[in-house]
Amino acid sequence: MGNTYPESGKDIKEVFRNAATILFGNRFKSEQTLYEYLIEFLLIFISSKSEDSDEGKMMFHDPNNTELRYWCEPRIGLKRFIFFDKAKKTGNASVDYDAYNQIIKILKKRISDDFDEEQKQEIIEGIQDLLHGYAVVLKKRSWCAQAVLPICPEMVFCEAMPNLKTRNKLNWPVDNAKNIDNSFDFNKRNFLARGGEVFYLHILQALQNQPEKRHKLEELLRHLLKEENNKLSSICNFVQKSWEKEMGLDSKELRQKVLLSYIPKDAYVECGKYCVDELINYLSSELPIINKIEVLAQGIMFQIMRMLSWRVDNYLETDRKVWIVDMLDNSKSGIKKIAAENYTEIENRFCEAINRVLKDKNSENPVKDLNEAIKTSVDLFRIRGKEIKCIVPNNGQYTRFTLSEDIIRFLVLSLIPAKKKITLSMFLEKLYTHFGIVIGPDEYRKSINSVNKLAPSLANLFADNLNAFQEFLKSTGFLRVLSDATSIVVNPYNDVKEE
Repeated sequence: MGNTYPESGKDIKEVFRNAATILFGNRFKSEQTLYEYLIEFLLIFISSKSEDSDEGKMMFHDPNNTELRYWCEPRIGLKRFIFFDKAKKTGNASVDYDAYNQIIKILKKRISDDFDEEQKQEIIEGIQDLLHGYAVVLKKRSWCAQAVLPICPEMVFCEAMPNLKTRNKLNWPVDNAKNIDNSFDFNKRNFLARGGEVFYLHILQALQNQPEKRHKLEELLRHLLKEENNKLSSICNFVQKSWEKEMGLDSKELRQKVLLSYIPKDAYVECGKYCVDELINYLSSELPIINKIEVLAQGIMFQIMRMLSWRVDNYLETDRKVWIVDMLDNSKSGIKKIAAENYTEIENRFCEAINRVLKDKNSENPVKDLNEAIKTSVDLFRIRGKEIKCIVPNNGQYTRFTLSEDIIRFLVLSLIPAKKKITLSMFLEKLYTHFGIVIGPDEYRKSINSVNKLAPSLANLFADNLNAFQEFLKSTGFLRVLSDATSIVVNPYNDVKEE
């Protein structure tokens, strides 16, 4: 039997060549943006798990299946409507312009004749501006490779890369209208590069033999995507369905089949003890929808960073390496140096694990393979960590861990259920247990396995660090001081069930 999840019958070293892929699963890629991890995760969740029906939409796969597939709906008509007119025009086939003009004509026809032509145009542009206002991935990409905040199921787009060789052969009007929307490459994995898929497989594995938690998480994700934004769903469906009806398209015929890949079977079992409960807690808290999804994207990235770091420890068969977090933001702080040394050791362990994989697989070009693996693991860890502001500074020396306001929000809401509270010491213990985060002296003492008192200088440094953390919690509204000796950390949000 193999050592992959889902079970492949092969050793993961037989399935993949890249050392980082063997170590972490197929695959993380540095070019994948922060929001694209969340988008890809949600895309798998919302898509049909059956070729001929809607079975499995807005549900997880059966965690015990050995081969996992899904069928996604590209909704190219809607994507073209949102992005085409505002995106770069280089590289577009002539049929793209014709198709865009056609969808505008179609939508104008669907608007009541009580409005004149100019008013109809204003309505169309208003809808476009509304939807484009949710854009989160633009850069210099083609219109078909851009993305919006995944605020409802219809706005969770799969990757679509223009197949110009095929599209340049199309002339308007096209005999087979399906060719207009199907002449894209949906499996290049340039941007939805499987990082969100690795996270999905990690969650799915953690849901094995936990049907109640599986159903609860499904219910909360459905609430997030459907119940909170059904008006946007209606607008998106108006655009896409109008295009399909006028062009004689069948949405089921436009679906794209995707086969999920693999993760190492034992890589993320330890994380799995915590990740599902964290997501359930977070999603149960009632926040404004946009803020909720923005923080969720950062929180999932933080969980992925934990996955990578803990996997290294798992592979090296060593004790878990903690993250010493600097909350003082002071260039003269002694914590700064300790935290920087800790972060350097984390990255060194990544390289040690990668080198061990390369040695084990008898790499013929170890230097090239090492650099390739570092780019998709260590570099990704650092780049995404800086993006969510839990690794600082952006440039310069003393790279180290810290916590941003959004990450603290995610941590509070994922570790404390809605409308509940715990003591500060209990919260620090949860941070240590769930993420290996060290802020105060007690957790630092645990991290060095010391039963003795810390040296006064170290104790004072971590006490100051803890005080800074308390002030940060207080300023964000999550900490209440009851007395000199007692503070409580509060999740102040209502449970979504109580709406």
